[in-house]
Amino acid sequence: MASFTDVVSLGFRCRTSRRLNDYFGQQRSFPFDRWVTPLKGAMRFVQDWNVDALYDAHALRETHIDARLAYLKHERYGIKLHHDFPYEEGAKSISPQWRGWLAEARSRTRYLMDRFEALNRAGNRILFVRELDRREERAPDFAFWLKGVVQQRMRKAETAFLLISPTGVAVDGWTPLKIDDPETDPWEGDAALWNSALATLGHVLEPLERAATQPSNRRDGHDPEVRAG
Repeated sequence: MASFTDVVSLGFRCRTSRRLNDYFGQQRSFPFDRWVTPLKGAMRFVQDWNVDALYDAHALRETHIDARLAYLKHERYGIKLHHDFPYEEGAKSISPQWRGWLAEARSRTRYLMDRFEALNRAGNRILFVRELDRREERAPDFAFWLKGVVQQRMRKAETAFLLISPTGVAVDGWTPLKIDDPETDPWEGDAALWNSALATLGHVLEPLERAATQPSNRRDGHDPEVRAG
């Protein structure tokens, strides 16, 4: 059992942060909450930490499913951006005018990156959580490197790392946790299953005073506290 001031998802999907936030009662968002992020891509993004590179229109590839624009995929990071751009009215398709929203998406993510960076201070105890999909579970080595680059950015804070996967695969430096959640609901998942598994750890969230850790300003008038999903 351990207490943490913050719980931060490192992907891979919206459901990861949704289930963590609901269990721990945390309302704050961080960069990976809104994306579908492969393990290697998460490591590369934390290493580069470059919001302009992420939202470079030349690096984003449109992905169409059944004639609809389902998401934009970054060619280096492999990050799938499902929620960063508006959808066409009455359709489950990202607007073909998504390039006009790049500045807003960049600003929102920069805000969340600032919040992530603000965690790096003495007294914070942060639990970083990564969920692996079944393919990543067969080759989980990049989790070791992801842990390393996150620690480089969190030198002042205390950190711990939790690795969730369908079979509870073990990687050096990570606490393994088995959660085999079927894909019947990609957004909600099985809340009871997650809560039961997380409860076995005995971890609790005990936030510090937030005034000193929050980024100073909202950017361009938007509200970055939009729930992932």
